[in-house]
This record gives sequence, C-alpha cells and structure tokens, in this order.
Amino acid sequence: MIMVSSPDTETPFQISISDDALSSLKERLALTRFPDELEGAGWDYGAPLDDIRYLVEYWRDGYDWRRWEKELNESLRMFTRDVEVEGHGALNVHYVHERSTVVDAVPLLFSHGCTSQCLSFIELRRLV
Repeated sequence: MIMVSSPDTETPFQISISDDALSSLKERLALTRFPDELEGAGWDYGAPLDDIRYLVEYWRDGYDWRRWEKELNESLRMFTRDVEVEGHGALNVHYVHERSTVVDAVPLLFSHGCTSQCLSFIELRRLV
C-alpha cells in the first residue's frame, strides 16, 4: 500500500551538481581502463568497446553539464515529497509536475529511469 503524505511535504527541487562532483567524475572517467575485446563479437558479450570508449569520452569532455542543469531547472517544475510505502517507510520521491492545458484532462504519471526502449517524461514533454 502506498500513501502520499500531506501536501505540505512537497518541496521545490532544483538540480545542483557540485563542481567537486563533476571534477571527480571527469577524473574517474579519465582513469578508465578498458578491457580487450573479442574480434567480431559485436553485441554478443555486451556493448562494443568502441561504443563504450565514445561514451566515456563524451561524458568526460563533450557533455555540457551546466547547460543541461540550467535548461532542466528552467523548463521543468520539479519537486520532491515523502511517500509512505508499506514495509519500507517514507521514500523521498522526485517528480515533475506539469499541468495540462486541457480542462478535466486525465492525470498521467511518468517516472524517469526508463531505458531508451520507451520515452522518458522529458522526451514526451518535447513532443507536445
């Protein structure tokens, strides 16, 4: 059984990644040791090494963390609140609250963490 706590537990949320955390991430990515790869294995044993190397380089040197942090904070109304889950106590849940422009619209709940096999709430928001 899930019970949402009282409305006064809703807290506005802003993404705020510390400079130290970003520096630490870049240092750890720079220290990545890549394994050998079986020739011609493709995706049979996991992601191809070239794809992993590209992602590590992109997250280390290509991704503009501050740009996306700013864009998400400016474009999404984000909050956290405690939700009581039987057997687990209070869980602090992060969510985006976007009101529909349609009167009496059916409320929808999308959660993040979804793989690329489905659309995240951010991707859905960009479609409308």
